[in-house]
Amino acid sequence: MAGGANLKGGTFEKQITNAFYRVLALGEGRHMKLNDNKTHSIELGKKRTMYLNDFKKFIEQKGVKEGKLNKYMNQENIKDFLEQRTDNLSAKSALDYVTGFNSLLKALQQTQVYVPANPSENDFLKNYREEFRAEMKEMQVETGRYIQDLPQRLEELKQISYESYVVAHLQAETGLRVAEALEVVKNLNEYYNPNTNSLNGIVGKGNHFYEPKSIDYQLAQEIQKIENVPTYYSYREDLQEVGINKSHDLRLTYAKDLFQQKLEQGVSYQEALKQVSKELNHHRPQMTLYYLNRA
Repeated sequence: MAGGANLKGGTFEKQITNAFYRVLALGEGRHMKLNDNKTHSIELGKKRTMYLNDFKKFIEQKGVKEGKLNKYMNQENIKDFLEQRTDNLSAKSALDYVTGFNSLLKALQQTQVYVPANPSENDFLKNYREEFRAEMKEMQVETGRYIQDLPQRLEELKQISYESYVVAHLQAETGLRVAEALEVVKNLNEYYNPNTNSLNGIVGKGNHFYEPKSIDYQLAQEIQKIENVPTYYSYREDLQEVGINKSHDLRLTYAKDLFQQKLEQGVSYQEALKQVSKELNHHRPQMTLYYLNRA
C-alpha cells in the first residue's frame, strides 16, 4: 500500500483503541466475503486487541516508546515479531496466530490505515503455511528413527554406490534435507567457499536461507569427485539396502546428535533447542522438538 492514514492517538494504548474501532463491523453484512477482513464478532475483537498489544510489547522491547504503531508494521519487524511470538507454540497454534495477525493487517488496510508490510503481497504467511504443511507431513511417521551405527551404515553404502554415499555423508554432517543435499552436490561451486570450508546460500523450506554450514575439506573433495548425481529414487533404494528406511532419518539423527552434544557442553535445554533449530533452518524450536521426539 503506497499511502494511508496513521492510527490516531498520542500513545500506543490509544492507537490500539483506535484500531479496534476502525475495523469493528458488528452487525454489518459481509458483502465481499473473500475480501472482508473486518471484525464481525466480539471474540474476534478480543483476539485482535491481543495481537495489537503483543505487537506493542515487541516494539517496546526494541526500545521504541512513541510514534505511530502502524508505521512499525514493516516486513522486518513483523517477521521478527511473529518468530518470537510463536517460538514455543505448537505448529497448529503458530499457524493460527500468524493467520490471525495477517488478517488484522488486511483489516487495517481496508480501513485506509497505512501498513508498510502489505499482507496481500508479502509472503511471510505463505512461508509459514508451506513450512507447517511440509513439516507436519514429514512428522506423521513412526518414532524410533534414529540411525544406530551411522558410520558403519555409511561405509556399507560406499561399497554399493559412492555417489549415494557422498549425498548421505553430506546429509549426516549438515542435517540438510535430501533435496537440499542433492542441490549442493549438483552445484557445489555455487555454495562452497574453500577459504572457510563452508556452504553458503542454501535455500530451505519457505525460501529461508540456512546459516553458513562448515564441512570437512575431505567431504568437499568427495563431492567434487562425483560425475553423476544420483536421482532421488536411486538414492532412496541405496539407503534402504543398508537399512536406512528414509533419507529424512539422516536429518533426524543429525538433530538428535547435535542436541545431545549441546547439552553435554553445558548449554541449557531451551538454548540447545534454539541452536539446533537454527541449524535445521526451522522457524521455531517447537518444530525441532518434533524431530527429537521421533528420533
